[in-house]
Amino acid sequence: MACRLSLTLLLLMGAFRPLLAEEPASKPAFTEQQLEFFEKKIRPVFVEHCHECHSGKENEGGLLVTSRAALLKGGDSGPAIVPGQVDQGELLAALSYDPDGYQMPPAGKLSDRIIADLRTWIEQGAAWPAGEETSDAVGNEFNLAERAKHWSFQPLQRPDVPTVGNPDWCRSPIDAFLLAKLEAAKLLPAEQADRRTWLRRVSFDVTGLPPTTQELEAFLADDQPGAQERVIERLLGSPHFGERWARHWLDLVRYAESRGHEFDFDVANPWHYRDYVIRAFNADVPYDQFVAEHLAGDLLPTAEVNSSGATTGRRELVRRIDPETGRNESILGTGFWFLGEWVHSPVDIRQEEADRFDNMIDVYSRTFLALTVACARCHDHKFDPILQRDFYAMQS
Repeated sequence: MACRLSLTLLLLMGAFRPLLAEEPASKPAFTEQQLEFFEKKIRPVFVEHCHECHSGKENEGGLLVTSRAALLKGGDSGPAIVPGQVDQGELLAALSYDPDGYQMPPAGKLSDRIIADLRTWIEQGAAWPAGEETSDAVGNEFNLAERAKHWSFQPLQRPDVPTVGNPDWCRSPIDAFLLAKLEAAKLLPAEQADRRTWLRRVSFDVTGLPPTTQELEAFLADDQPGAQERVIERLLGSPHFGERWARHWLDLVRYAESRGHEFDFDVANPWHYRDYVIRAFNADVPYDQFVAEHLAGDLLPTAEVNSSGATTGRRELVRRIDPETGRNESILGTGFWFLGEWVHSPVDIRQEEADRFDNMIDVYSRTFLALTVACARCHDHKFDPILQRDFYAMQS
């Protein structure tokens, strides 16, 4: 239960303490999904098909495609795009090989899929990262040492616990940080929740379910020290704990039981992976073991045992075998690689295969590295210390 103690502390803190709301950040002009669509579907088109003539080195017809502002301004013939208005602007007309106008790119008309993506992008407002220009990957200044200085790549530090005016209120060092923020904002902590409210909050937090009548009556009648701790241990030991918290992990790996796309056909037996994650949460599997099972669960060795039947040496990352069923749990972790969108009958088989691998890398890197490695599919990453060759090294 050691890994769950931190969760217990957070739950107790959340049930009894008010959290100081963060100051609202300025609302972005575009949604994360719109910006991701631009990075994956639109920016690569500009780089591959348009930069040779419209990137600053050359700006034929007075047109640049290196920024949203440049596209809105357009060239000698007027604005290239009008956000939300696909029937205006010169870009789509030229790409559609308008017989009465420009026909771009000169090497040949782009595929219908690319033109449809550009049309969708314009319809949705022509999302573009604020203040950013598109440029070729070649020649970009890429200082790995400087990028590696970002705070997220630094070793974790243990900060000094702040001094507060009411230290008796604090039950843990975390409380001191919360109270320091409250005091700085000249706010007082809320009153402690009553026992009935506390039980309801904790039950929903840990299992996603309300307490039963019997559980509520038993808790209200328990006036012995440690009553709350016993409730927490009971809830953490419930199978509903894994069912509740595994959902968050399944969201990270984009778990779904169908393939998406227009056919949306079923994934074969995805529940094996889903139930594996639930069992892992309920069994309190260490995170390093959990990660190893996802990345190479089929390659983990069998644990070595001595003559008495005990495992030998320090704890190793080894294959987990269910003692009751004999099932190899570790190999089931690799199931997440086979989730995701697949096209039923792709027109361009190689493109569809490349897109599937791109999706795998995107899910893997966001989930385990908190990095958007997929941004380096078409160019060196604009912010993170990731080169385009890193993407393809990982894909291989």
